[in-house]
Amino acid sequence: MSLPLNNPVSAGKKRRSLAWLAAGVAVLLLVGLAFVFRTALLTAVAEGLIVNDPPQPADIIFLLNGDYNTRPFRAAELYEQKLAPLVVIAHSEDTPAVKLGLIPNDTDISVSVLKKKGVPDEKIVVLSWPGGVTSTFDEAAALHQYVNMTDISRVILVTSEFHSRRAKWIFARELSGLRVTLEMAAVPYSTFDKTNWWKNENGLITLNNEYIKLFYYFFKYR
Repeated sequence: MSLPLNNPVSAGKKRRSLAWLAAGVAVLLLVGLAFVFRTALLTAVAEGLIVNDPPQPADIIFLLNGDYNTRPFRAAELYEQKLAPLVVIAHSEDTPAVKLGLIPNDTDISVSVLKKKGVPDEKIVVLSWPGGVTSTFDEAAALHQYVNMTDISRVILVTSEFHSRRAKWIFARELSGLRVTLEMAAVPYSTFDKTNWWKNENGLITLNNEYIKLFYYFFKYR
């Protein structure tokens, strides 16, 4: 006994096979396109973390702690360009090694860089904080307190490129309700940038950590 020519079971299997084949071809095509345009795609991933505003005159330059090999140099440049009359930084906590006198505090290093690059001592304001600041949230809170004691209405925030979007989100959240405009000055890293971060171990770690922290803070503190 012969089966009908148009066997529904056989036709169904054929359609599924064709569907899997089409899906496989589509995946290979996407992988191929991703490889061809990998530089542009990976650069776009980094650009998602960067907020860098055109420099505008402000009341203060607020320098965030960390990466003293790049950030204070940029802050000094902005001061030299007369974009603000003061450079302000919150004093970071003393680590155990700092307390033993083995190494200087990160903030003290940044202040020394500022002075070496031509910022007068009287134009540098170091904000005290109980125990020293330990996070971007602490720095934003220290700035909030400082703004409440002054007539500041515009602030240039100086931080590293991949940290800039998260920093702006944190500072905007902390300063909500105050009449303060935040301007981001995103500083390039010394060993990698948005066009080659995936070729550098520190770049890979930095970008990965920033995206994790950005999403974590957004869902935890929204």
